[in-house]
Amino acid sequence: MKIAVYGASGHVGRFAATELRERGIETVVVGRDAQRLNGFGAEARVAAADDPAALRAAFTGVDAVISTLPDYTGTGEQVLRAAIDVGAHYADVAGEQLYVAKVFGEYGERAAAAGVTLAPAMTEAGVFGDLLAQLGAERLGGADEIVLSHVAAPGGEGSRGSMRTVLRNLEVFTSGGLSWIDGEFRTGVTARRDTFLLPGESEPVAVVKFPQPSVVTIPRHLAAGAVEGVLARSIFDVVGTVTEADLAAAPEAPSVPAPYSMIVDIRHGDRALRGIGRGPDAYRNSAQLAVEAATRIVAGAGKPGVRAPAELFDPAEFLAAVAAFGMSWSLE
Repeated sequence: MKIAVYGASGHVGRFAATELRERGIETVVVGRDAQRLNGFGAEARVAAADDPAALRAAFTGVDAVISTLPDYTGTGEQVLRAAIDVGAHYADVAGEQLYVAKVFGEYGERAAAAGVTLAPAMTEAGVFGDLLAQLGAERLGGADEIVLSHVAAPGGEGSRGSMRTVLRNLEVFTSGGLSWIDGEFRTGVTARRDTFLLPGESEPVAVVKFPQPSVVTIPRHLAAGAVEGVLARSIFDVVGTVTEADLAAAPEAPSVPAPYSMIVDIRHGDRALRGIGRGPDAYRNSAQLAVEAATRIVAGAGKPGVRAPAELFDPAEFLAAVAAFGMSWSLE
């Protein structure tokens, strides 16, 4: 098995390359700067994200590509296309909802024809959101409504890559992104609910609609009446004011881990369940999840085309496996 990591010199990319190396998997580190690719103890290949020929050359001979870009909306498709063109499976850590929707909407047939499987949004938010929604709906016998919210624990710190993602997608974030309602995706800034009870709190907090990537993946495998993401308004008010100056001041790599909770509320009739996925570091865990997905796909998991987490893996088995990364979950 041979897997390439694109963006290996970035914060998440380094975690992915380290995880592959620790598993004894032959690794190719790829990026635009040859100097930054030194010191990995792995084969290095140089390719800019806007150079299709160089990307195809860099991915030739690998079984899968893990893309760890900080900005998928601007540069993600070239990396994705190059992986498909050379017949390599693909996983990424995209959190941009509209990019994930575009992958599902435009690349499924192309990937299937090439015999490769694409697994976008293999992040802590994407995986926990998708798999816990599936498990909760199975226990309830269906899902009338699913509401998703990601909560960063106090003390964490964002990276420059995360800041870049926010800044490049600010219009999408502030517009609320997509919701799934009555069998179709809809846009609009108004959430179905305006408050949300966070874990450990006694009073609900005000929330606004937010473009969670799992809103795109869940309807692939679950007949839910409504699926939407929300974010605490207090956090949104900060996110919505990010500037280029904030980006320049942000650390390239956080000095401390970024613990988190991913909350998934599932309602069916008069019954409800709350799933919570937790982990010690959103960046490291996202890299580990992408590696876990890519290695399983290379080993035969899933069918060619674009697939959501629950289409690729048994939810309970996969969530049990990632406990090795310090991740945990509950559903009650």
